[in-house]
Amino acid sequence: MGKVKAVAVAVLRFIGVSLAIALGLFAVVSVSCLIGTRCTNVAYSERMFWVSMAAFAVAMPGILSALGTHQGYYSDPMTAGMDAKVSRTIAEDGHLSLSKRTNLIVRAFSVGIMGIGISALIDVLG
Repeated sequence: MGKVKAVAVAVLRFIGVSLAIALGLFAVVSVSCLIGTRCTNVAYSERMFWVSMAAFAVAMPGILSALGTHQGYYSDPMTAGMDAKVSRTIAEDGHLSLSKRTNLIVRAFSVGIMGIGISALIDVLG
């Protein structure tokens, strides 16, 4: 039961941080509409949509770097013996690196989806 609770807390914390980032983007768009030109509801919604698309663009380096994780360290026959001795460390380092990239990708995707949801909400309610 404790493990389930820990996972539930981690998921809720992840969603909360993503929502806070999306609301921060909403605040930036709101300030840009108040300070700059006055926005209609359609323009306001479109700005929020494109800011959310920028969140998706943040994930692209993580996606592209994750494509190269299949490459092994045994490409050079001269160092294959030394690499075999530290293979566990190499695998753990690769796993940690891939985990960080995956978290970035999922975070940016969730912020983008929430931002697009806010954009749709602006369009429907406006």
